[in-house]
Amino acid sequence: LDRIPTTDSQQQLQSAIVVIDNATGDIVAMAGGVGEKEISLSWNRATQSTLQPGSAIKPISVYGPAMEAGVIDPSTVLFDGPLYDSYRRYTGDVSILTGVSASMNTIACRVVEKIGTDYSFDYAKNKFGLSDLISSKTINGSEKTDIALAPMAMGALTYGVTVRAASSAGSKINPERSTRCPLL
Repeated sequence: LDRIPTTDSQQQLQSAIVVIDNATGDIVAMAGGVGEKEISLSWNRATQSTLQPGSAIKPISVYGPAMEAGVIDPSTVLFDGPLYDSYRRYTGDVSILTGVSASMNTIACRVVEKIGTDYSFDYAKNKFGLSDLISSKTINGSEKTDIALAPMAMGALTYGVTVRAASSAGSKINPERSTRCPLL
């Protein structure tokens, strides 16, 4: 605990981790918070906190489905330029490989535009098992959906995903039934 950074706000910084065996999809280790466990059945940030995945969603909802559909490959060239009014610097034509390596949002958006938000959403939800994605829901009188460019290309999801769900995405082994992790 001596290596855990402190903050000026009196709140302890927190994190969570889930380690997956790539060969089987089994969860082999998990930590749901920082610090000593003081109570039984306390909040587990690995399984209960839903957070915006940001660019971590790109392989699941952008590049995986586009490559499987044959729409892109690493050498495909797309234009890194403004999609809407924007004032940042752009590179011009770049390969998918460069776009992935630099986590370029414009390239991810252009790929989702090519495959369609419905296909991207369906792939992430049904092939990769991100069950927290929503197709349509009214929240406080406003219609929300994850079938859109920002959620699929940049991870700005309505509810977010748990660390466990994101780490288990695409696993053939159901993380709810993993027998290798005694914490489950």
